[in-house]
Amino acid sequence: MHELLSHPLENGSPVHQALDDVRISIRNRIPVDGYETHTIITSNHAGTHVDAPAHFIEGGKRICEYSIDELVFNDVCTVDVDVGPGDPIGSGDIEIPDCDLLLIRTGFESVRGEDTYLQNNPWITPELIDKIRRNFRDIRAIGVDCISISNPEHPSEGGMAHLRAFTEDPDYGEPLLILEDMKLMDAPEVIERVFVVPWTIEGVDSAPCTVIAEFKV
Repeated sequence: MHELLSHPLENGSPVHQALDDVRISIRNRIPVDGYETHTIITSNHAGTHVDAPAHFIEGGKRICEYSIDELVFNDVCTVDVDVGPGDPIGSGDIEIPDCDLLLIRTGFESVRGEDTYLQNNPWITPELIDKIRRNFRDIRAIGVDCISISNPEHPSEGGMAHLRAFTEDPDYGEPLLILEDMKLMDAPEVIERVFVVPWTIEGVDSAPCTVIAEFKV
């Protein structure tokens, strides 16, 4: 069986405050033109999306440079974290399992569509990213059910968390991918495999994506 762990991109999809709103409009209609088309105007960080190293690292790997195999995860763990709006998620707040994709479920998805989802989300500390990269090198990606791993009230910490996720360092494993604005509320209890399918756009740092979970009934 399969379940989507990504939200559909639509008018009104939440986006980071620094980005333009998603705009989707019909351009051609069947009664008039004989066919239907739409115009989609969006940031590449709108809706459920995957951040790659080039998002923060000059010369970093871009999402289109990842192979299909690098976007398939066979050891997926979901960790529930008890946090409120604006709370940090630090290295002592979760027990990190051995896996290749770590999904951090805060429950903040329940207010998606409200202002607080954009303005006061839980956020991941640089220390937690550092712990993951130093001690859990099999983890290749992390995902959150928040608009971002950073919070607008803590921009320097958010920037540092991204840098620690993406930087190449001999003390770390491979750079992480970061999945943001995920749909985790109804995620299967046991996930066999996850496929991350980003939009294929040459040259962009990151991209909206469809995330598909495979599980057994």
